[in-house]
Amino acid sequence: MSAAGSKALFSGENTALVEKYKKEFYQEVESILSDVFPKKIMELDKLYRSDQLALSRQSEVREAAKNSLRDVIKPNEVATPPPAKRKRNDVSVANGDEGAKNIGKVHCNPIVGDLIATLKPEIRELIEYCNKIKMWIQLLIPKIEDGNNFGVSIQEETISEVSTFCEFAKSAFDDMSRYFVTRGKVSSKIVKYPYLSDYVKYLTESDEKQFSSCPGLC
Repeated sequence: MSAAGSKALFSGENTALVEKYKKEFYQEVESILSDVFPKKIMELDKLYRSDQLALSRQSEVREAAKNSLRDVIKPNEVATPPPAKRKRNDVSVANGDEGAKNIGKVHCNPIVGDLIATLKPEIRELIEYCNKIKMWIQLLIPKIEDGNNFGVSIQEETISEVSTFCEFAKSAFDDMSRYFVTRGKVSSKIVKYPYLSDYVKYLTESDEKQFSSCPGLC
């Protein structure tokens, strides 16, 4: 960078803009820590203690999981294996599988789906707050000098802890998305093999597992 460019970069005007941004950013993060977090703690604690997350709803979750298959597995209907495979002719290939026209829809589990819809925005917001707090601490770290740098090491350790928590939140966010992918794959197996009760059992337990993991995010 040329001397002229360096001078322009660190001009009094640019320095003032940077300092103004830092001041506004400090105020925003301090407001998050002093105002937003206490309110969020109360809101999430209220959700944690609500009936929406009560473990007694496990039976409701299982029933909802079975009910999500109502268009695929009819009540009181005994599913039987299909007849032996026969060679598909050109007409059947062109028109699609004969059973494809009769495939029912596998619904989402409404209890788990509503809970994820409630928690996902909270997790997304938490990740954003964590990133701002990390940046705030980094801006407050003084230059490392000879002598006592105890305060610097404490700030760096705090950044590490915030980063760990942020990664946990990201992992929980990803797990919610993977739940739908896994459920979709199992559902496709149930549609194809409705006579295999193991797939139905796995779907039910997958819904229960996701429901049971949600209280830990509050």
